[in-house]
Amino acid sequence: MSHLSSLPPRLDTVDMQSPRIPGGSLPIVKIPKKRGRKPGYKLKSRVLMTPLAISPPRSTPEPDISSIPQDAATIPNSAAPQALTVCIYVNKQANMGPYLDRKKVQQLPDHFGPERPSMVLQQVVQACIDSSLQQKTVFSLVKQGYGAEMVSVSASFDGKQHLLSLPIVNSIGYVLRFLKKLCRSLLCDNLFSNQSFAQYSSTSEHPKEYESRRMESASSPSLERKDMARPSSKNPSTWTVDDVIWFVKDADPHALGPHVELFRKHEIDGNALLLLKSDMIMKYLGLKLGPALKLCYHIDKLKQAKF
Repeated sequence: MSHLSSLPPRLDTVDMQSPRIPGGSLPIVKIPKKRGRKPGYKLKSRVLMTPLAISPPRSTPEPDISSIPQDAATIPNSAAPQALTVCIYVNKQANMGPYLDRKKVQQLPDHFGPERPSMVLQQVVQACIDSSLQQKTVFSLVKQGYGAEMVSVSASFDGKQHLLSLPIVNSIGYVLRFLKKLCRSLLCDNLFSNQSFAQYSSTSEHPKEYESRRMESASSPSLERKDMARPSSKNPSTWTVDDVIWFVKDADPHALGPHVELFRKHEIDGNALLLLKSDMIMKYLGLKLGPALKLCYHIDKLKQAKF
């Protein structure tokens, strides 16, 4: 009996330690959940602390970068090509040649720009077309010598509006070369420049001085002109070959003087002179476009004169 009475304490000990017995011992198994929460809390605290640790270095270099003077100096350098400008001045005292109307040129502004080179080029070429005696003629000269794209100029003739494209340029030198060639075609040298015409420098000649120098050169005696006399008649239809040679040399001794023997070779008298066109002069006499246009200009003046 004493041995049996000692069994219950042993059974109680087994019940407390054995995992097989269901009952009140099951709800106690909540420790793993509690242990899982603790790392979770620590992870949340770490996530919250991560931006706090990163944010200071993000905000710290920003004022430092903006305060560096080298960055400030880099900005205008990168913007320098966009800020390139040119200013073209108009010489309203220049010789306008046979294609431009002096009254219209006088109404132009004293200068175009400062503006982007392409814009100034478009404005100057458009001004030449608008100031022309015949827009079709000047328009054809521009179209004949140059071709490009993007920036356009316009002219009205033959009852229509005509457009011509000009190049997109970012070079001041290109604009000056373009206008120099255009002025040569229009026979109006020194009409445009990137320097003001308020005071004439030693390199630029006043139009009156140029005309007086040209007349002195034309009237200066030479071996070829000593025996040549002025035509006896003002009517060119009665002129001989020698009369035509005198007229051509007197009109422009520098540009046309070297070519006078061609008129003798081809026996061009007064009537033939009045029939000459620029394409014929270039094809049969071998003159370049510039001298050919100058000769046509003097022939047109001769036709308009009253005999």
